[in-house]
Amino acid sequence: MTDPLVSVVIVTYNSRNDLVECLPSLVDQDYPGLKVIVVDNNSTDDTIGFVEENFPSVRVIENSENYGPAKGYNMGISASKAEYVVLLNPDTVVEKEWLSELVRVMEDDEDIAACQSRILLHSSPDIINTEGNEINYLGFTWCRNYGKENRNNGEIQETLGLSVCSAILRRDVLEEVGLFDEDFFMYLDDTDLGLRMYLMGYKIVCNPRSVAYHKYRFEPSKKKLYYLERNRLLVLLKTYDKARLLRILPIFVFMETGLLVMSLFQGWFREKLESYAWIIRNWRLVRSKRKSVRKRKRDMHRILNMMSPAVTFEEIQNPILEKFVNPLLRVYYRSVIRP
Repeated sequence: MTDPLVSVVIVTYNSRNDLVECLPSLVDQDYPGLKVIVVDNNSTDDTIGFVEENFPSVRVIENSENYGPAKGYNMGISASKAEYVVLLNPDTVVEKEWLSELVRVMEDDEDIAACQSRILLHSSPDIINTEGNEINYLGFTWCRNYGKENRNNGEIQETLGLSVCSAILRRDVLEEVGLFDEDFFMYLDDTDLGLRMYLMGYKIVCNPRSVAYHKYRFEPSKKKLYYLERNRLLVLLKTYDKARLLRILPIFVFMETGLLVMSLFQGWFREKLESYAWIIRNWRLVRSKRKSVRKRKRDMHRILNMMSPAVTFEEIQNPILEKFVNPLLRVYYRSVIRP
């Protein structure tokens, strides 16, 4: 039986130094039907020259400006005709059986729309970076199992949040649910895509036997916080129907008030206000996006059951969140969201 054709899409922006390690690990894969596509978002560090000189078999798509990861992924997916598309961060290194393990899971279950790798920290390879993402019912998203020890557990586990740091996607499902929403530009575009997959009855899993090492850095810049907050609102508006938006409204207002105060003290108040302003300015666009996402009650109920009742990402824990906010979020989840 012939192995399915697979395309690996890497979106780059000044990623030359990272590709020095990433691309050789792809060449060393034990999987025969592998094609690599690099979509470059107008790098200034000779990323394209490096790839063309050292990896002539890699297809390069050169953009004249930085379109962001979401559009870059779409360009790479559209340029491929493979049955499966793997999205991979350039700042990763993958093990030899990384790809064959991803394909194996997809071939075993047609209900799986995407399979993610176990991502370990490049600087601390015994520690997990992520195994997919956790999603709170207010749209906060963070690395699943971050900071836990890598105990080599090979059990396939279902996850709600899609992380395309390293993930294989089924092409026919992408054709059904749509590609990445390019208005996200960057951050939570994969969260949005994964939720749309769940709303269509598919599932997302993580295979710990597919291993990648990520040069992860948690650096919440003002620009990143703006996109995270704006896109979190967009995820909520696209995913929830009117009844569920009304259901989360009281706790949403409470959390937004707290975030506004926090952003004022931390110096990103302007970015927080701009996240609201974008939604207001583009309300017609947002409404059209809401209408385009098909919501089935059965699948929505399943999504809500899989969501995290609190925000537990270790990098942002503090006494107020741990002792006051999270208990309140849990009570509201049990009493209002899940019934």
